[in-house]
Amino acid sequence: MALCLSALLGLLALAAGTAGAATPGAAGNDVPSFGGPATPELQNKVTFIGDSVTAGFGFCGYSENAANVKCPPNQEMADRWAIGDNSLNDCKPPAKGAPTDACSNNNMNGKPWEQGPWEAGQGVPDIAYPFQLAAKQTGPEKAEVSDWALTGSIPADWDSSGPFGFLIPKLKDQYVGMTLGANPLLAAFTSINFNIPLNIGKKDVVGDCVDSTSSGVAGRYSGEMERPLDCLRSEWNQAEQTRHLVSLYKQLLAQNDRVVVMGYYRSCSWSFGDWQSRANSWGPSAGNDCKGQIKDKGFFTFKTMSQWEQATAVGAELNNLIQNAVDKAKEEAKKEWPGTGRDDNIVFTTPNGNEWEQHQPTSGDSWVLKNDTWIHPNKAGDTNLAKTVADAMCSHFDHWCGSDWRWSK
Repeated sequence: MALCLSALLGLLALAAGTAGAATPGAAGNDVPSFGGPATPELQNKVTFIGDSVTAGFGFCGYSENAANVKCPPNQEMADRWAIGDNSLNDCKPPAKGAPTDACSNNNMNGKPWEQGPWEAGQGVPDIAYPFQLAAKQTGPEKAEVSDWALTGSIPADWDSSGPFGFLIPKLKDQYVGMTLGANPLLAAFTSINFNIPLNIGKKDVVGDCVDSTSSGVAGRYSGEMERPLDCLRSEWNQAEQTRHLVSLYKQLLAQNDRVVVMGYYRSCSWSFGDWQSRANSWGPSAGNDCKGQIKDKGFFTFKTMSQWEQATAVGAELNNLIQNAVDKAKEEAKKEWPGTGRDDNIVFTTPNGNEWEQHQPTSGDSWVLKNDTWIHPNKAGDTNLAKTVADAMCSHFDHWCGSDWRWSK
């Protein structure tokens, strides 16, 4: 998953009435109540929002303006340890303030919403999964696809009071997809301790949940699984992720949007927790297989646990928390707008975990970008994410069906 997230995934909603008196939303925001005549037909527009997974982090976009970043669309960014231009180390979102979307396939000087819908042409971005969806459509009727995701963004950024909240009212009467919720949580499990000349002992990243992944002398024991899961839930609650996600989902549902929320793929960054905390001198692409990193679970026992087990359990629980937010939004929508069917206009989907497990960085045909500590998808991974969204759109909203992703059946 995404370090920025790194983590993940889309929303959609159908309105059955016109706006009436305002009703307090889940987060104290005003959203219209519905009733009366049917709303207009949806337009064939699909806009993606969210984090680095949807933005296509790791591949250059329309226009890059970060320092030391000069590259054409679709160029893969250099290894995070690389010195010189176009290193992923130059693309980190700012510690404070709104994300800049640097080194992302949809980037347009930090404002991807100014680019307009994707259009085929020489040298246009084609890595991020929204762009792959746009490019593969066939048939006489095609959807206009835009990608407004911002690398490093969190749910609060997209809520009404966040820096990108002003964009949400623009998404009326259309389809909205996203990955959102992994930031800033997965960064809490990231530990990178440089062990190369001139950087010995320098800790680049040590997240708040790193210690929860191991215990005992010198990190010898992995500890119980509940410790990292509890830390994840604690970080989730501190950031009020559920409140912000439910608020966002309901804003979209109130606007006659249909929403696809995609969870995150199964993965294990080599920088997860207190397992492989020393950065490899040869760069991220030289990391070790998570399944091969094994520790005892406690004193005087023969029970063991691997880094893969912990990392994927944390990822699965993250998806559970996102799905719970979707379910809560559905419940509240059904109560606030009874009989309108709006509660059925948002769907949660996840990539096939077994497939992703077969395409980890050490598999030879990885779906994960190796230059960034094994967190974000590469083009092959984005192809799978595009299919995941298309399948959900087809089964729930009758669009992007068939192997050629036809907008209309």
